[in-house]
Parts: sequence; structure tokens; C-alpha cells
Amino acid sequence: MHYLIARVSQPEQKKALPAQKKKLYDYAEKKEWVEGKDYVYIEYDETAFKEDRVKFREVVIEPLLKEKELAIVVWDKIDRFTRDSTSDERIAITKMFRSGKIELHFISDNLFIHKDSPAADLFRLEIGVSLAGYYSAAIRDNVKRRRSQMLRDGIWPGRAPIGYVNYHEVDENGKVIFKGIKVDLARAHHIHRGFELRSTGLPYRAIAKQLKKEGLVSNTKAQKAITTSQWDQILDNPFYMGEMREQGKLYKHGYPAIVEVWLWDKVQEVKSRRANGKTKYNSKPFLFKTAKCKQCGYSITFDGPKNGGNIYGKCTEYGGKHGAKWVNEKKLLDQVRAGFKSFKVPEFMLPELVEAIAADQAGEQEQYIGNKTRLQAEFDRLDKEVQDLFDDRKQFKSHPEMFERMVKDRSDRQKMILQELEDHSNGDKAYVIGASYILDICSRADTLFDAESSKLEQKRYLIDFVLTNIVLDGEKLEFTLKEPFDAIAEMAKSQNWYAR
Repeated sequence: MHYLIARVSQPEQKKALPAQKKKLYDYAEKKEWVEGKDYVYIEYDETAFKEDRVKFREVVIEPLLKEKELAIVVWDKIDRFTRDSTSDERIAITKMFRSGKIELHFISDNLFIHKDSPAADLFRLEIGVSLAGYYSAAIRDNVKRRRSQMLRDGIWPGRAPIGYVNYHEVDENGKVIFKGIKVDLARAHHIHRGFELRSTGLPYRAIAKQLKKEGLVSNTKAQKAITTSQWDQILDNPFYMGEMREQGKLYKHGYPAIVEVWLWDKVQEVKSRRANGKTKYNSKPFLFKTAKCKQCGYSITFDGPKNGGNIYGKCTEYGGKHGAKWVNEKKLLDQVRAGFKSFKVPEFMLPELVEAIAADQAGEQEQYIGNKTRLQAEFDRLDKEVQDLFDDRKQFKSHPEMFERMVKDRSDRQKMILQELEDHSNGDKAYVIGASYILDICSRADTLFDAESSKLEQKRYLIDFVLTNIVLDGEKLEFTLKEPFDAIAEMAKSQNWYAR
């Protein structure tokens, strides 16, 4: 059985579903497939609910895994697969086409993927997956910026810590018009009690045991007792004395404080005194800051330069001694260079890859323009709603606070839309720049790494950009190549540059 799949991920793309369907049915007719006998048509509106993701696995992936004969999965364009599929879906489908169980046909892109596909075709698919990720990462900056603005305004944008509760107010139609945080009267005094106990030097375990005895439970459905590790987090959270911590920065909030500043300071003094001397990460600018020990999972610490300018690294052995030895960083760098060379693309392939990237950028532009149009339309609609509110403001005469709140909500959303428009523009730029950088790395990563002009920060950025899951096993450095470098390395390994 073959599968024709039409999917959309944005509200404004819904109108494109009929066009996708027609192209897919025309393709099936050309192949002389009969619906119900040779193929099934599946249509998804990903703007609805997350449960559709589960349904996609049930309706497509699981049946494909059970197919005994070759199955063809057909999309209109590459971006309908790369943008609308989760990583788990892509991994499952990729495994199936690499094993020869399925083929992927992207009819508008004239791209057909199977286990013996040439490198240019596979690269085109992989680059689509990776660049869609760069675009999405840039869009996520909007969420971060929105969160930062709320923090600067003294608003906590997430779930309130225990001792407080989130609440909301609604209008006469049941629409939420205000969200806030207030003190949880059933638990706040227990939190204060925990700070008092800690100020006397009592350890977390004893505090957890005592407050459990006094009746403190979590504010979740399970209503479990607060654990030792949770008390560690509670007693280190400045929210209780009037400040919010985010990414190491402190912001004042306007919610009632549960703990006095002097008591908070006392608890921090106790924590400082009870510090158990854990190994702290060496702050010197070494290359492998994220490396872990394969045997115990703890960090790798580096020291140097010494002995002729050499730098050495070893496991901190914080979890217990296991005979870790110092390893010369030069040995690790040789293994990194080998990793870079593993996905080096031959020069004769570069023109085809440039063409593949150009084809993907056309699809990305369509997505970018669609998002821009949608956001502009929403901005204009909110503009009209604000104007209508002012025209009818007399009806809010007895509830002026409601009028102000409704206008503020719409104005705040308009500010967010302007930020989103900027982020989509940045995403568009990130897509183009990312494509160029990936191509550059694929052709000369090892040369870039060893260039005299490359500073330590640039070398570290290159390592972080290409490698992940870096662990040290004795003198062997193990790592995983990120997308699309892992797939390109497989092509290079098989020398599948000429296949047709």
C-alpha cells in the first residue's frame, strides 16, 4: 500500500490543501494506482491539536512498519515533510527508506528518495531538515524575547512556585481577560517554616522530613510530600523574597513576598557554609567545555598549558575514583579532525549541492511570505478591535478597569506581532546564512579548524556546531555528528556520489 500525504502547519496554508490533494491524485493516476487498493490519501491540519502527531504515527508510520512489500510515501514538496514532521517521525521514516522498506516521492520538487539515492538528492533532503530547524530556532527567539519583556515588567511567565498559585479572571462570556499569581494560603506558611529551619543550619533531608510531618504536600494532583531535592530548589529560589531569577539575572516582581529579605540572606549564608567543596568547572577557555566522562558521566576538567604548551584533560571523578588518566588535548583534536574529514564533500559535488540549496530556499521563501501575511492580517484586525473599543467605551463606564485591560491585552499582542515579524525576518536570514555555512563546512571543515586565523572561540563554535554527545573514554573521544553532517558522512563512507 502506498501513502499520499497532504499536510499544513499554518492556518493560512489550509487553502493550499485542495491544490496538494489534486497534485497527489494526479500523480497516483499517472502511476495507475487505484485508491483503496494501491494507495490511501491522508490529510492533516497540523494547526489543530498536538494529538494529530500521535495519529500520524498510528495511521502512517506503524502501518508502514508492517508493510511486507515496498511502499511509496508521496508528498507534494520537501518542506511538507521537513517542516511538518517531528524528529521522531523523521527518524522512523529515514530508517525505513535507508533499509529499502519505503521510498519518498516529492512530486513538485521532482525528488525521489530511496536507499540507493545519489548524494545530491540525499543532501537536498537533509539540508531541508536542518535549515527548517534553523528557521524554527530563530522564530523561537520571539518566545524568549516575550518572556524577557514580561520579566522586566515584573510578571512571572510560567507556573508559580509552591507557596503561590496561578489564577485567572474571565469576562461575562467566559473569555480569560487576566492572568495572575497570588499567595497559596494553604502552603505559604510551610514554605516560610522551611526557610526558618534552614536558617538554623538544618539539612534539606531533615527539613523535608519535618515539613512532611507538619502536613505540607505539593500543589499537583498527586499531592506528594516535598522531596529533599525540591527543598534545595525552594530554598535557593529568590521568588519568595520578591525577585525572579532567569538565566542568572534577577528581576523584581510585584507579588507578595513570603520570606523576609533578612531570612533569605541568612539561608544563603548557611548554604555557603555548608558547601561541600564540589569540583567547580575550570573557567579557562578550553575547547571541550561540554565533554563528559563515558564511565561515570561527570565533567571532563582541563589544565594547562604546561609541559611545552600542552593542555591535558581528565574526568573530575566527582562521583568516585575510577582511575581516570590525564589525556593530552592534542590526541583529542586529532580525533575531531578525523570527524570533520568524515563528511568532506568532493569539489565536483558542490555545484549540485548549491542547486539543491537554491531549490529549498524557494520553498522557505513561500513559508516566510505566508507567515508575514498572516501576522500582518492579525495586527490589522487587532487595530480595528482597539478602535471599536474606544468607539464603544461608554458601555465600560461602570467598569473602566475592564476597558483598560482589554485595550492593553490587544496592544500587548500587537507588540508581540511586531516582534514575531522581526523574528520571521531573522529566520529567513538564518536560513540563508545557515545554508551557506553548512556548505562551507562540508567542503573544508578541517581546513577552517586548523586555519591560523581561527581563534579558540571560533574553533569551539565549529565543534559545537557539528558535534554533540561528546564523551571521553580513556584516550578515545566519542561524539555524534549533528544533522545533516551525519547523513553526509554516511554518503562519504559509501562513496555514493555517482549513484543514479
